[in-house]
Amino acid sequence: MSRELGQRSDEELAALWGASADETVSDEIYRRYRRRIYLWCHGFTHDPDEAVDLTQEIFIKLFRHLEGFAGRSRFSTWVYAVARNHCLARQAQRGVAWRKRLASLEDVDVEDERCAEEVRRSDTEGVLARLLDRAHERMAADELEAFVLHYRDGLTVNEVTRTLGCDNATGARTLIQNARRKFRRLVAREDRRAG
Repeated sequence: MSRELGQRSDEELAALWGASADETVSDEIYRRYRRRIYLWCHGFTHDPDEAVDLTQEIFIKLFRHLEGFAGRSRFSTWVYAVARNHCLARQAQRGVAWRKRLASLEDVDVEDERCAEEVRRSDTEGVLARLLDRAHERMAADELEAFVLHYRDGLTVNEVTRTLGCDNATGARTLIQNARRKFRRLVAREDRRAG
């Protein structure tokens, strides 16, 4: 049964769970998403212990509300939205203003252009493929996908929103901003190695 489950799509697993609440289905979903959710939570909190706590809370929420996945977007997008909303709610409970962590719109435009230039430079120097391969370890799958679509393939934020099935442009923009920050760290690390 577990081998058969391993060949099913995330969306099929969600439908199976909704129909049966089979523990082997939840185990497979957990296996696929535990690392992604933990890494996202860690990037959010910068604290390994808190990231573990948040990851456990998010999985509880996911399995409680799995029937709420209507299939209008990819399952991974829905999981990301649940994880993001949970982390934001945690921040709000602590009285931390999330808006302070977001750059102003002017800064976003400047940072966006800087990152686009770094991607072009990396591509010209033949290191972009290697950086994107390393990015798999640092970025959530949705972040990496949004990054590649926006910076390498040249899609606008609205086009990324539609392609990834995000609820709105803010979700896509957040994915791109998170991915951009992580990519710039990879570039800085690569520059240090080269120097």
